[in-house]
Amino acid sequence: MHLTLAFTDPEACRHEFSGGKGANLSLLTQRGFPVPVGFIVTAEAYREFIHAADTLCGRVAAFDYADATRLQQQGAELRGEIEQLPLSAGLEASVRQRLAGYADDAAFSVRSSSTFEDLASAAFAGQHDTYLNIHGADAILERIRACFASLWQDRAIAYRERLGFDQMQATMAVVVQTMIPSEVSGVGFTINPISGNIDEMLVNANFGLGESVVSGEGAIDQFVLARDGSLRSSSIGEKTQRIVNTAQGTVEVEVEGAAASQVSLDPAQLAELADLMRRVEASYQFPQDIEWAISAGKLWLLQSRPVTSIPPRWTRDESAERFPNVITPLAWEMVEDGFHRSLNHSFKLMGYPPFSGKWFAMFGHYIYGNQNAVEIYGRRMPFVIRNLDELEAAIPHLRSDYAWVQDLPLEWSRDLDYYLLTLGELSAENLQGGDLQEVWQYVLRVNRLGADYFLPNIAISITQRTLYRLLHGLLQMLTGNPQEAAALFDTLIAHTETKTGIINKELAAMADDIRDHAELTALVDSTPSQELIASGRLDAFGAFSARFAKFLRDHGHREVDFDPYQPTWVDAPWLVLDNLRLMAGMPKAGAHEHPRERERKIKLAMHEAELGLYARIPQRLHFFFHELLRLVRAYTTLDDVEHYHTTRLTLPLRKGLRRLGEHLRGRGVVEDPMDVFFAHYRPLEEAVRCDDPATWTALAQAIREEKSAWLQRRDAPPAWNLDDAADEVEEETSGAVLSGLAGSAGMAEGEVYVVRSPADFALFPKGAVLVARTTNPAWTPLFYSACAVVTESGGPLSHGAVTAREMQIPAVMSVRGVLLRLSNGQRVRVDGRKGRVEILCD
Repeated sequence: MHLTLAFTDPEACRHEFSGGKGANLSLLTQRGFPVPVGFIVTAEAYREFIHAADTLCGRVAAFDYADATRLQQQGAELRGEIEQLPLSAGLEASVRQRLAGYADDAAFSVRSSSTFEDLASAAFAGQHDTYLNIHGADAILERIRACFASLWQDRAIAYRERLGFDQMQATMAVVVQTMIPSEVSGVGFTINPISGNIDEMLVNANFGLGESVVSGEGAIDQFVLARDGSLRSSSIGEKTQRIVNTAQGTVEVEVEGAAASQVSLDPAQLAELADLMRRVEASYQFPQDIEWAISAGKLWLLQSRPVTSIPPRWTRDESAERFPNVITPLAWEMVEDGFHRSLNHSFKLMGYPPFSGKWFAMFGHYIYGNQNAVEIYGRRMPFVIRNLDELEAAIPHLRSDYAWVQDLPLEWSRDLDYYLLTLGELSAENLQGGDLQEVWQYVLRVNRLGADYFLPNIAISITQRTLYRLLHGLLQMLTGNPQEAAALFDTLIAHTETKTGIINKELAAMADDIRDHAELTALVDSTPSQELIASGRLDAFGAFSARFAKFLRDHGHREVDFDPYQPTWVDAPWLVLDNLRLMAGMPKAGAHEHPRERERKIKLAMHEAELGLYARIPQRLHFFFHELLRLVRAYTTLDDVEHYHTTRLTLPLRKGLRRLGEHLRGRGVVEDPMDVFFAHYRPLEEAVRCDDPATWTALAQAIREEKSAWLQRRDAPPAWNLDDAADEVEEETSGAVLSGLAGSAGMAEGEVYVVRSPADFALFPKGAVLVARTTNPAWTPLFYSACAVVTESGGPLSHGAVTAREMQIPAVMSVRGVLLRLSNGQRVRVDGRKGRVEILCD
């Protein structure tokens, strides 16, 4: 049993031994940061100590969380009992032995360090006891017992209850650390928690000990720093109190006159502090809240904990590609909770700190992403590699810390069977005889199934993105040429089998059927698709009609938009026929080459590229690159097939909500049953529960207002940055040249055709420049007709860029405000290598 551990002991970094504060201090010490020396009284010592508290379980079970006064009394009674318990002889001996290694007059801080403390999801700051400037073994032992008892402070009890922690699982370690006689001290945040600017750091400081800053009870100096340590702004307080050491403890003293307004830190000290803060943040790969002190000119690090709340900065950077269009409120509110459940499930699986805020949120029927959170979590790459030697040194770390990357595809496949079987049962369920409550419960069951299935989704997407970035970065390191690296990357994954690829092959085969049958070609070209399907005239072409019907049975759940309010392929089969008309109008794929021969050439090119890659690297790294390529291909397939099966939820959800809407129509709430999508979740839930005229009347009015607002915003481009001025897009898109990100090399000129939704597919002119907010796999047939692609969102690895490279047409991604600046018929030149779109004539 470990009763005490020095900060330098590797075991002291374990949270279960040292608690949050102790584990962090030990880790910082072992990473070479300037931490005052000390040791840990472990959580094992606490468990040995508390074992004698026979009434603990009964007292905890009796806690009255609803009555703050009663809980305060219960906590005090429990602490009183604990404070009478003796420390074991073994613990006393171990503490005295540790203290014998210090000077007789050494002063110590004695701080509580709960095993629930300093987690990324819960800091527990100020919930437990701290004692400063303590001298002598007897006094230190007394404070250790007091720290053990402080685990049961009523504020800590209530905090654990609020966060859902099991009270009986809480244990306490204690940090015993040499005191620094601080001349100046304070706290620092490696991001600015006030402005939300993650490129700024915030420092609070005062003369004396840092408790005057941490407690928030006195005036302080505040400094806002750039990442390089330069001062951006400051606020100098009238610091009339400071805390200083006494013979045993601390005391607050008055400061008078000019000394109260003296600046606590000079530019050199601020620069040194900024450097320390940057290095600590880099060590943890996450923003940190640190405590620091300066004594005799030396800067000390007293504590570091992860920032638990990331202030949001709402932009379309992360959301525009996923959610390009307006979304109905019910659709978003039904998936939002499941999305954030998946986020934290995935972060936990991946070893990322939990996220307590919102990643995405809806404003004005558009979805915005918390760009601060995106950038902070996006920094957590497995490692940064500069050469092959560094790569080889990092491999053991990768094997141990990222073992779940190997396991996740197998776990997802294992859970898929239950999801598909349950989905099949829900899809087969007949709702026509169901009453209002039964239909509502059906909708909830579909939504719960989706939320459970979606749990690992974000881990899959992030892992795929991380693997792509890792492989692309390594290829760029090996080739020294970004363009060569990008081309090599595409070749290495060119023959990865995906559901999207299978669907595209089936579409191409049906397009060939149309092209090979003159009468069918004429009919498809001359008749609007919706009219053609409604008339049943396709039935005359038996083989094609059967193939088309089978395609819809197999893939009809495929969505054309994230929002299930919008019809899927099976609900709007004319959209598929529009795609086929476009594809049939192009020259027959592989007219002079059998498809199997073309596929053989792609596989051969991939194999040759892989052999060429191995020739560039030492033999000892071949297996690593083999595994990396395997994982990149596996996650390419997995991310695509996971999304394919996610969209299967759309059909039963639409079925349930359509039937619910019919009940609402019967109560006079809506005219169109699908207008139920314009209800907000909570009022709809309440209306279903109450089922009375007054509630339905209020809901009807709210639905009408939401639909009206949705229709107004549907074609209006949203502000890109929510908090910025409305003229932001105007500024970024002014002039004859629009800039974005290079997506696919090449240059093409053509007339613009803006595609806002699948309703525009049928009208897309052959040879036009496809301009859209974003694209998804359902848009792939348009690429057969386009001469170039320009999107408002996305990057080099987005669907639009990858597909454009496959089709060998230029693409420019992430052109802000492009739907405002370009309109149908304008002639433009698209330079996919430079990421530029030049307007040739309006």
